[in-house]
Amino acid sequence: MLIKIALITAILLQFFAAITAISLIKRTKYNISWILLSVALLLMAARRVFELIPFFTITDELPIVTTSNWIGISISIIVATGVIFIKKIFKYLKRIEDFRVQSENRILSTIIKTEEKERRRFAKDLHDGLGPLLSSVKMSVSALSQSGQNNVNKKIIDNMELVVNEALSSIKEISNNLSPHILDNFGLLSAVKSFAEKVSISKTIDIDINSNLNNKRFDYNVEVIMYRVICELVSNTIKHASAKIINIDLYLKGKVLSLYYYDDGVGFNVDEVINSEIKGMGFSNILSRIKSINGTFEAESEENEGVHINIKVNV
Repeated sequence: MLIKIALITAILLQFFAAITAISLIKRTKYNISWILLSVALLLMAARRVFELIPFFTITDELPIVTTSNWIGISISIIVATGVIFIKKIFKYLKRIEDFRVQSENRILSTIIKTEEKERRRFAKDLHDGLGPLLSSVKMSVSALSQSGQNNVNKKIIDNMELVVNEALSSIKEISNNLSPHILDNFGLLSAVKSFAEKVSISKTIDIDINSNLNNKRFDYNVEVIMYRVICELVSNTIKHASAKIINIDLYLKGKVLSLYYYDDGVGFNVDEVINSEIKGMGFSNILSRIKSINGTFEAESEENEGVHINIKVNV
């Protein structure tokens, strides 16, 4: 009795599986491998029905066994054929995945280009709009300082001139940070060296740069992204690492641009920081930028052992 119940249950489950598979054929766009596997499931359920017949009737078992065997052989052939054809499904899925990755990269690239375009526009507006106005104010203040004034007024005018000079200097620095003209005119290496010199002025951290790029130029997107990534890494080191030394190696080997970054700071838990923005180190921003130019990112770090970062981009 128990075997009957088990067989009936198995038959019902197999028919349910076969019907479900058949109902999904349209969604697979009538893929031949899915059709074959659906037929195989249906035949498996039918074979179980033949196995159940002897439990309810007294008949010659030979025809039933023969039929069951032929169904089993058919199932084996259909399944084997379906497995061969199923490769097409995986190829199709791979094409979809490749298309998705390419679409994501194109979107990221467009976002970054738009961001850089807005940076350049804003920098130009600052430099060409506010800069001349402050220069005019400076000229007026200078003219006032040269006219006869009492000591109190002269002190006020001198202070105004100092404030205007600081404002002009700040606008120039902000404009350059938004869209570094050195990067546009002289390339990645010159821009990185210029940035490093500004950071090193305080003498609190030593930045060593090694490279074979010289005046080599790359696609604008690659140059901008690599520059922004290096600036972000240096900023992270200064804010979080308590480091004394930063080492930046920029090398072109064949068609691969490699960035090796090292600092001797306190280090961090790579998985925790990269997969979480809790510590605000901006690694998601770095990773998305590198991804947009089909680059690779690897980071290694341990407590009090500094950080080693390798980035490679096919140019």
